[in-house]
Amino acid sequence: MAHLRCCGLGGPVMSELTAYETTWLGVLEELRGCPEIRLAVAEQGELRENEGADRVFGELAEWDGIALNPALKECHLRFSGLAAAWDVADPEYDEDSLIAGEFHLDNIYRAIQFGPLVERLYDPTPDEVRLYTELRSFDGTPQAGVGHLSMLRIQPGVADPELWFDTTTKGRYRMDLDYPGYLEALRTTKGTYGWQLLFTEASLDDEGEFEVSGRFAEIMLEVFPRLFPEHDYGPLRARLAERRRGFRA
Repeated sequence: MAHLRCCGLGGPVMSELTAYETTWLGVLEELRGCPEIRLAVAEQGELRENEGADRVFGELAEWDGIALNPALKECHLRFSGLAAAWDVADPEYDEDSLIAGEFHLDNIYRAIQFGPLVERLYDPTPDEVRLYTELRSFDGTPQAGVGHLSMLRIQPGVADPELWFDTTTKGRYRMDLDYPGYLEALRTTKGTYGWQLLFTEASLDDEGEFEVSGRFAEIMLEVFPRLFPEHDYGPLRARLAERRRGFRA
């Protein structure tokens, strides 16, 4: 395991990171180390050593009645949060962004403790209230004020939560991803704005309401294989092509 130096009352101590936690510090290092990335935020929250997967999953089951799939423990992060905000300059206009992105990631335990998201709704229907009572945010975009949220749907007796994406002004969409799949895609996309829509029924065609997100996805798939060659962007290319074929049929 990798080690993280933390400071306590007894002075500096060394804390072991899990292999999965180390991969996420690697995401921040990828962004810091890329000359073409203009990095506004790269933050690693406090390592909560008392929030290990066995303990917090056990507490959720015992105290909240939420029995999650034990396989989700493998992608548990003990950090109080992980965040980044970045852009790539447009080569023709130095002050403009060619592409940009952001993530602010919390683990399942912290997301559930933050509570439901009904306050996001204006004049909601009863069905919307029921849905948002079950939703918990685990990833968002606070830096740019875009207002996008990725959410887990916590339902009694459901071990593998549904994932939903809230666009704030253009509706909400269930995602065709599970929680581990979301985290893997986030590591690859680095939070490029609107990447989540690749895994929804939303149209990414030109002149549609998500035209900008579709263009960002295109640029990401053009630029990132060169900036981050260790990642495989083939599945995302296939996904974008599939989404566009579906809406042109």
